[in-house]
Amino acid sequence: MRTLQALLPGWVLHGLDACGRSGGLLIGINPRNSRPLSVWGGSGFLGMDIFMGDLGIPIRIINIYGPNQHRLPFWKNFLNANHITQNTVIGGDFNFSLGAGESWGQHAQCDPIADQMTMLLDAHHLVDIPMNKKLPTWHNQRTGEAALGRRLDRFMMHEELIQLFPLYRQWVSTGGLSDHHPIQLQISDKK
Repeated sequence: MRTLQALLPGWVLHGLDACGRSGGLLIGINPRNSRPLSVWGGSGFLGMDIFMGDLGIPIRIINIYGPNQHRLPFWKNFLNANHITQNTVIGGDFNFSLGAGESWGQHAQCDPIADQMTMLLDAHHLVDIPMNKKLPTWHNQRTGEAALGRRLDRFMMHEELIQLFPLYRQWVSTGGLSDHHPIQLQISDKK
């Protein structure tokens, strides 16, 4: 976190220590146009309620690190714990993909829990924000026939928030030291 504090002077940063193989979770906001209202978290997620001055409303941001085993029970517990409000944006390493179009490579397969996750997310009114250009967010760092990529990282928004702010875009960035690529989301009410 010290590195980010040096790169983002003046920002309000809140983090959760690493668990398993993850590097921890972090949410940062620029206090010039937003104000933190509360911070909370649990195993695999960190949430912050923020008043977004440029949007004029409070937003709930949840950074998530979904497990790579026992994924369905984790997501059922998380979503049924009432963390999702109508002003929620959730993003991070979800550790699942949603269909055949989110796997790349000669031996790519559809995620076996994709249909169940789609139904679960729909039941909680979470909309998967489409990527500007559909690219994998994770690579197994192999070459040739063994190369595999998946879209495991994403942002989702509650459908009511999308109705308030229908201008949004999500994209995959380059860089980072991980086998995951950074993802970014921009929300605007400007036409």
